[in-house]
Amino acid sequence: MLRLASGLCRASSAVCRTTRQAQRAASSSAGGGSAGSHVGTRGFHATKPHLTLADLAVLQTLPAFPKFSIVDSTLREGEQFSTTEFTSEDRVYIAKLLDKLGVDYIEMVNPKASTQAAEDCSVVAGMRLSNAKILTHTRCHMDDVTAAVSSGVHGVNLYMATSKILREHSHGKGIEAVIETASEVIRYVKDHGLEVRFSCEDTFRSDMTEILSIYKAVDALGVDRVGIADTVGIATPLEVMRVISAVRGVVSPDTGIEFHVHNDTGCCVANALVALQAGATHIDTCVLGIGERNGITPLGGLLARMYTIDKEAITSRFDLKLLRHLERYVASAADIEIPFNNYITGTSAFTHKAGVHSKAVMANPSAYEIIDPTDFGVDRNIQFAHRLTGWNAISHRAKQLNLEITDSQIKTVTSMIKNLADERSLTMDQVDSMLMRLGQSGMKLSSDELEKRAEHARQTKSAELEAAIVATQAAVKEYETAVAHDAIKSIRQSMLSAESQPTLAVEIEGHLFDKAVINRIMDLVVDAGVQFEIVRMEVPPVNEASSSAVIQVWAKTGEDLEGIFQQMQDLVEAPTAECTLREISLKDVKALRRQPIEAIEALEA
Repeated sequence: MLRLASGLCRASSAVCRTTRQAQRAASSSAGGGSAGSHVGTRGFHATKPHLTLADLAVLQTLPAFPKFSIVDSTLREGEQFSTTEFTSEDRVYIAKLLDKLGVDYIEMVNPKASTQAAEDCSVVAGMRLSNAKILTHTRCHMDDVTAAVSSGVHGVNLYMATSKILREHSHGKGIEAVIETASEVIRYVKDHGLEVRFSCEDTFRSDMTEILSIYKAVDALGVDRVGIADTVGIATPLEVMRVISAVRGVVSPDTGIEFHVHNDTGCCVANALVALQAGATHIDTCVLGIGERNGITPLGGLLARMYTIDKEAITSRFDLKLLRHLERYVASAADIEIPFNNYITGTSAFTHKAGVHSKAVMANPSAYEIIDPTDFGVDRNIQFAHRLTGWNAISHRAKQLNLEITDSQIKTVTSMIKNLADERSLTMDQVDSMLMRLGQSGMKLSSDELEKRAEHARQTKSAELEAAIVATQAAVKEYETAVAHDAIKSIRQSMLSAESQPTLAVEIEGHLFDKAVINRIMDLVVDAGVQFEIVRMEVPPVNEASSSAVIQVWAKTGEDLEGIFQQMQDLVEAPTAECTLREISLKDVKALRRQPIEAIEALEA
């Protein structure tokens, strides 16, 4: 084993030397074969997908937690998301939040995009933020850069297409012409004292020998950063490591490497981490990851990833509790919902349902949580009104309600809750009602405790005492079961009472769901004091599309129900309404309720 380890170390050292030689060869010869043999000449994505000895050598040198800066592009890349329509006020407020949270740079839309874009760029650049510098993202073109410099920003992020497919459909220039154009523009920006980054657009589908020569040339001009862009989200983490390592080998150690990665194939957070470990210094992000197509690295996702590596470094540097408010604001402004499984702030991020998980989390949250939700200002949620719940979760809820209930009672009622949850859905209020009834029983003595005392009496051979305790324990157990049954019965009766009431279901359909009408219908059922349920609601984002909802209503009498239906009919028949109302069968309603379950069963199958 020792000889094998020694041999591997010698092999790794040899590979490291080979890798450094290849990088030096790329530095000395822009189009040389050494660099091409290391990274491929038909676009980097065409190279070997498996791990090589050279890769292992690089992996040995990767730091666990590299230093990094965040270039947040919500106000540039995020503006390209399908539903984003930020106002000038939105841009100012989002910039303030990003600055307060702690990002290093805020990237704005090209001032040449429109008059409003130019005005907003200048306004944000002049806000005197406490932390973030303002950048603008422009083509490598003198007209764009002149406008950028005039806007008052701190830096300009230049880009130029370098892959064959994009060059053919954009500027049509060869590599030498790209370098010549970049040189003129970069000098102009540097002469005005601004930071400058030059990025090869579509890096991972470009000829790597060519782009290494471009990076070497622009580095010689004194750019602050070179940009590596996975424009179509094609790169794997291994490819990212190879490309970043190769680029790091041809630029100055003081030159930053900015990484921009799209999420078309779901690798953006992993790729961002590997990029940093391989030598990148800056990562582009967007709030909620919004951007062109599937967007780019989400700010929250990157922070979560880095938090798990060095919690102290992230919590001391960023105001993490601002993240939830920032994401809610951007989601509202972009007209989207925050995904249920979103990093940190999704509704399921810190929700525990399974009994074993719930018990462990309540005893020690780190058992099933790698991130402490309190660091991000969000709450942990223990679900217990379901058939997977455990008695520890029910006990936890009882303590939240300040109820003194013995463990024996909790265990008894938990078993009944699980059985009832198999029959129908339970709400938090219903479970709370059961626990309150148990709390009112006043039982202080536990059958479990009596069982322990009986065992002690058995061990001390006090037969008479043991018999008395066993009899008492049986009586207490019977009482606990009766109280639990009574609590469950009260909830079951309330459910059956609602089910036995006269009911009807209606479907409302129309243009944009006619918001005024549906709001009045909801006001109607709420003011009537009846029980109702929205079985289905479909409101597409396109205003012209047809929308619909299905509502089931219960009333005490058939006459009350008929009166409610007539009032609904009057609302949709108003001259200004563009809706239709029809009664549907309870069989159809049952089928609608069944659809989500069938979808889940189909996936599981």
